Amino acid sequence: MHNQELLQEIEILPPELQKQVSDFVIFLRKQQQKQSIKKRTVGEYKDKIVLHDDFDEPLADDFWLGEK
Repeated sequence: MHNQELLQEIEILPPELQKQVSDFVIFLRKQQQKQSIKKRTVGEYKDKIVLHDDFDEPLADDFWLGEK
């Protein structure tokens, strides 16, 4: 169905159904945006996350006591 034919079909509908069509189009666009946002690429965060050698070491007492 071409755009013009689709528009004509929508214009024939009563206003409350036109509103439903509009709401559905908005819903579809949001779903499409969500899908495009969720796509990630391999290596996207390379060199942005640093894991230090002492990561597994216990933290000093002054850290837990708020003295540092």
